[in-house]
Amino acid sequence: MQKQKLAAAKRLYRNELLQWYAGVGITLLVSFLLSRIGMIALLDSQLALLGFDAERASLLAWLLLTCLSSFCAALFLQRCGPAWLGGLILFVLFSLFPFVQLALHPGPGPVGQAQVLIPDAFISVTLTLFALAILCAGVGVVLGKACGVVLLAPLVTLSRHALASRTRSSLSSGTPAIRSALSRLLIGGLVVSACILVALGALPVLTYGPTTSLYQPAGGGPVPIGGTLTSGTFRSPALGGVERTYQVYLPPSYAGSPSRRYSTFYLLHGSPGSPGDWFRAAHAATTANTLIAAGKMHETILIGVDGNGPAYRFSEWANSFDGRQRMEDALVQDLIPFIDQHYRTLADAADRAIGGLSMGGYGAVNIALHHPDLFHGVMSVGGYFQAEGPVFGSGAGSVAYRRLNSPSLLLQTLAGKKSASRMTFVVGVGTTDGRYYRQGTTFYQQLLTLRIHARLLTGTGGHAWSLWAKQLGEALPLLEPEPEPEPALSGSPFGIQPAGELHSPYRRDTSVLSIPFADNT
Repeated sequence: MQKQKLAAAKRLYRNELLQWYAGVGITLLVSFLLSRIGMIALLDSQLALLGFDAERASLLAWLLLTCLSSFCAALFLQRCGPAWLGGLILFVLFSLFPFVQLALHPGPGPVGQAQVLIPDAFISVTLTLFALAILCAGVGVVLGKACGVVLLAPLVTLSRHALASRTRSSLSSGTPAIRSALSRLLIGGLVVSACILVALGALPVLTYGPTTSLYQPAGGGPVPIGGTLTSGTFRSPALGGVERTYQVYLPPSYAGSPSRRYSTFYLLHGSPGSPGDWFRAAHAATTANTLIAAGKMHETILIGVDGNGPAYRFSEWANSFDGRQRMEDALVQDLIPFIDQHYRTLADAADRAIGGLSMGGYGAVNIALHHPDLFHGVMSVGGYFQAEGPVFGSGAGSVAYRRLNSPSLLLQTLAGKKSASRMTFVVGVGTTDGRYYRQGTTFYQQLLTLRIHARLLTGTGGHAWSLWAKQLGEALPLLEPEPEPEPALSGSPFGIQPAGELHSPYRRDTSVLSIPFADNT
C-alpha cells in the first residue's frame, strides 16, 4: 500500500513538473513563432507610427508578446502557474536582461559629458519593468484560462468543499485542500497587490523610456550643478483666468548677480506632455550647465511651458478654431510678459528664442511665424509643419484656418521681410522618424529657398527623447543672440579682433559661434 502511494506521488510530481516545463516551453515556442513571422517588427513599426520611440516601442512590444504567450500557454494547459512563469521567463530573457546590460554601460550625455548610473533609479526602474511583466503575463493567463484563475480558482475550491460539508459528517479529508486554497488566495492577492503598487510608477517609464532617468553627470548629484530649477504659476486671462504652471531654469550667476539680465528660451513639450518634460527627459538643465561651463553658450533662462488645454488637451499650442481655447495667446500675451516682469530678462526679440519637440516643435514654429517680432531663434525637433487635430475644426469652414496655422504654407509670409533676416531656425530630424523626418527636411528646404537662416540637425534614431536631448545640446549654441561688435580698447586682453569675429561678453572664448547661412550639418 505504501509503495502504491509512493508511486502515485512520484507520478503526480512528474506530471506537475511536466506541466511547468510545458508552460515555459509553450510560451517560448509561441514567442519564437511570432518573431519568425515578424510580429515583433510589426508591433515596433505600428507603435512607431503612434509616436513611440524605439526604446518604448520595444518595451511595449515585449510586454504585449509576454501577455500573448502566457495566454496561449494557459489556453492549452488550463494551468495558470506554468503559463505565468513562462511569460515572465520570456520577458526576463529578451527584454529585461538586455535592458540591464544596456543600463550598466552608460554612454555620454546629450553634449558629450560623462555620466554615471544612479543605483536607486536603476533598481526602481528594474522592479517596475518586472512588475509590468508580471501583470501582463497575469492578464494573458486570465484570458487564456477564460476565468480569473489567479484569485477565483481558490474560491471555487472552497465552495466545492463547503457544499461537500453538507453531505459529509466530517471535513477532515477536505481540510488540507481548504488550507491550500486559502494560502493560494492570500499569496495571490498579496502578489497582485504588490505588483499593482510597483507598476503605478510605470507611467514615467512608459512616457519617457526606461533609461531616461537612470544617469547623472559624473561629477555631480541629481540636482543640476550651477543653475537652479524651480516651478511657478501664472494667471492666464487668455484661458479664462486659470492658474497655469511652468518650470524655469535660472543660470548659475542669477542669484549672485542682481543687476544682470538674461536671454530667454521657451521650451514646448509634446503630446502628451508636461512643463517639466524637457528638464526630466532631455536633461535641459544639465545640458545648459555643461555648455555654460564649457563656454559654448551664454547664461540663459530656460522656461518649460504647460500646453495642456482645458478644452482640448492636445492643444497644438494654437488658438482653437471655435475660440474656446487660446493657447497661443496664453503664451504670447500672458506667460512671456509675466516672465519678463518677474525675472531679470532681456525683454526683446533679439534675446528670446522658442523651441519644442513633436507637437511642441510644430507649436514653436507656428507661434514664431505668427509673431516674428517676438523671437530671434526657433527650434523644432521631431516636429511637423501642417495643422492637424480637432483644435483646428473640421469641414469646409476650417480650411482657411488650417492654412493660417500650417507653417509649411505660412512660411511664405516671411519672404523678403526684415523680421525674416533676423530669425534663425534649427530643424532637428531623426533618420528613422518617418513622416517627421520627411516633413522636417522638406521644411528645411523651404527655408533655404526663401533664404532664411537655418540649420538642419540630422541624427540616427526616431521619435525619441535620447535624440531630442542631443539635438537640444546642439541647438542651444546655434540659437545664441548675436551681440553687437565691440570696439577694441587699448590694453584689452583680446586686442584687435579679426574680421568676422565678435567678442561676446557672455563667453569664455573670444568669438561668437558662427551660424552659416542656410547651412546643412
